Amino acid sequence: MKLTNNHNLPAPLVSAISNDGYFNPCDIGTTTLISSPRISALRWRNNIVEDASDLIYPLLGQALHAVLERAKAPNCIMEWRFSNYIFDWWVSGQIDVYEGDIKTLSDYKLTSIWVSKMKEPAKPEHVAQMNVNKYLIENSIYADFVPIENLQIVNILRDWSKMQVIRDAKYPKKQIYIQHVPVWPKEVVEQYIFMRVLLHQEARLIPSDELIECTPEERWEKPTKYAVMKKGRKSAIRVLDSNEDAERYIEHRGLDDKHYINIREGESTRCEHYCSVNKFCNQYKKVGGE
Repeated sequence: MKLTNNHNLPAPLVSAISNDGYFNPCDIGTTTLISSPRISALRWRNNIVEDASDLIYPLLGQALHAVLERAKAPNCIMEWRFSNYIFDWWVSGQIDVYEGDIKTLSDYKLTSIWVSKMKEPAKPEHVAQMNVNKYLIENSIYADFVPIENLQIVNILRDWSKMQVIRDAKYPKKQIYIQHVPVWPKEVVEQYIFMRVLLHQEARLIPSDELIECTPEERWEKPTKYAVMKKGRKSAIRVLDSNEDAERYIEHRGLDDKHYINIREGESTRCEHYCSVNKFCNQYKKVGGE
């Protein structure tokens, strides 16, 4: 990967970003395994250019893990890497913290306050990541020494406000928000890992323009919405999934000509703003990406 500094960040900061020291000797890690095979293959076969300004959040995440390594809690394992040999590939995962007293595997994340407002217990990719890591441990030589009964994500809310606790009764009372992660049956996670390994292996072999397309979830797709608005009012009266539904709503409610439909264009957020290989991606170009 080539690193640029288009926004003239301070040299020490750029140096810290470029010297992260991460090296995975295995064929694939857990984070890549659960991600898009298309993105992984395009990164593997192209020279990637990223700007230092786009890598501040990963740097903060690395800082958090560096601090965790200072912990001296009893019966805890910090920052340990495990690997399994699956279909001729070494698959590895690195855990943040294992607490032996409560047999719990924890993943620490520096994230936004919005994670506390999620309806799901955790993002699907995070659930998959933790279950894959659990499987890798339980199928290693250390299985008897690291029994796992519970999985959890410890979110450190970087934008938490103590004053907002006073103003909003529903606001998190502390800067730590823990999500309990459901544990998959062994046969489910095993099938998932085998399928993902095969998908990534196949992606390494076929031409870039024939790669399996990223799913809407992998693209972080936000669909186009149709908002029924009223002149003089800032917020929408109703937001619907199609223009026909919006027109039908106006008609059935007998709304006057002061009401209109505002089209809120959808987008694939990851493709547009966060994908480092979109310029090599024919799927991105096909949907009008610049």
